Amino acid sequence: MTDNGSTLIDVWELPEERIDESVARWRERVGLIRTAPGFRDARLHRRLSPESPFGLVNVAHWDSVEARDEALAHPAFTASAATTSGYATVYGGWYDVAAEFTAPGDGSGAGPEVTFVNAFELPGERVDAFLPLWRDHAEPLTRAPGFRDGRLHRAVAPDARFPLVLVAHWDDVDSWRAADDDARRRGFPPLPDRAAAHPALFGTAAAF
Repeated sequence: MTDNGSTLIDVWELPEERIDESVARWRERVGLIRTAPGFRDARLHRRLSPESPFGLVNVAHWDSVEARDEALAHPAFTASAATTSGYATVYGGWYDVAAEFTAPGDGSGAGPEVTFVNAFELPGERVDAFLPLWRDHAEPLTRAPGFRDGRLHRAVAPDARFPLVLVAHWDDVDSWRAADDDARRRGFPPLPDRAAAHPALFGTAAAF
């Protein structure tokens, strides 16, 4: 079984004209902690379409929550950059891997990938019932041309805005679009009452 450590996901709601600034600030801050004990990797994703509801999605992996807390307490980090709270709303939290898929074979294509992120809003008490429906729907996608890998993350905190976040990698936009068209023909699993999905395509803006 893969040791996924602790996964931090931050979903950023911010104006398009502030994204470049935010990417630069993210590079600065993660650059300060990437050598800290317990840091594994981090990738910042930038939306491909300005119409997407969220501009940036950060996915970072640590050995543990405690390792990150210790790294963030370092004076050089706390003094590094001004807060983005004046123009951005960040929905963040820690996640466990609820489901994981890889493509048959090595699951890697040539060239840069695109990332599909789907953040689900739904009542916490409905998550357990929704998970098997989602797995049944997602499994055929793992055999689609261009699919590389995907993880469905489940929030550790019961009050997270997004109890489930899917992060999946594809060879290119056309591959994802063809698979999405097929999924629409098959029909999506019904969302519970008071639930919503926020799907969007992203490219990699920065990574460590």
